[in-house]
Amino acid sequence: MTDKSEVIKVEGAVADTQGRSLLERVVDYLADKEWTFTRFEDKDCLVFTLRLRDGSVRVFVDTWEGAGWSRILVLTTYPTFVPEHRRAVVCEAITRINYVNIFGSFEMDMNDGELRARAVLESDLRIGEEMIDRAIRKSLDLADQYQAALLSIAFGNASADDVLEMGERPEEGSVQ
Repeated sequence: MTDKSEVIKVEGAVADTQGRSLLERVVDYLADKEWTFTRFEDKDCLVFTLRLRDGSVRVFVDTWEGAGWSRILVLTTYPTFVPEHRRAVVCEAITRINYVNIFGSFEMDMNDGELRARAVLESDLRIGEEMIDRAIRKSLDLADQYQAALLSIAFGNASADDVLEMGERPEEGSVQ
């Protein structure tokens, strides 16, 4: 039996047990979809634009990983801002939408009228591709489903009472 008393650097001896970071997994997911995005490495954030049924949206994907848990936050924003005089009625419509949704929600910045669909997933386990897909798809689906309805309320004479019915229109239907 030989006695080895070699000194090794601790940094080099630590194995990477986590694999790819959550942000890297989201990058892989978006690359697989062939979606063009901008990566802000200093903020663990990605931004991309997509065309939905009724218009374009900007999507922000923020990730965070800590000791024992991680989070993915997906915000889908419309390129238009609700005029100040219509924000109260749009807030009522958002409340009606959020009341019937289990996962995902809408929010509005009362200072500037920016509308966002939000989906957040937190886990103490590894967030895999299925969960990444669920968070991104839910935010996009909400934004797509209610875009025309919310903009009809914000810029037209549509009533907040009708937002759920307007959001249930058929795929090929139009709110106009």
